[in-house]
Amino acid sequence: MITREKLARAIELRLGHPHEQAQAEADRVLGYFGFHTVIIDNAIDPDDRKLFYTLHDAKLLRSSIETTPLLDGRNWRIFYWELHESDLDRIVEEASKPPSTPVYESLPEEAWSHAYVSA
Repeated sequence: MITREKLARAIELRLGHPHEQAQAEADRVLGYFGFHTVIIDNAIDPDDRKLFYTLHDAKLLRSSIETTPLLDGRNWRIFYWELHESDLDRIVEEASKPPSTPVYESLPEEAWSHAYVSA
């Protein structure tokens, strides 16, 4: 389930926002989504749309477009915002993992002592 805490934590990790700001931003986003994972762009206030694009760039939100033909032959494009719990889980899990040791630090000493031999 997508919770305020999970979204706020992902915002903190990806955007480096302070905890209080991340919680406020999570509240703004979840205010649009409610219990849904997909919403239509038309429902978003222009000021909040800036936040949505920022979260999209940070890979916290996804977007999609649906094209529907109209009776007069023109196409109508509908833009959607998508919130995926798996994206948030991945971001939070990656941050909780201990940093891995770089490969070069795990090589034995003899790996560094080989002379270059030209063919």
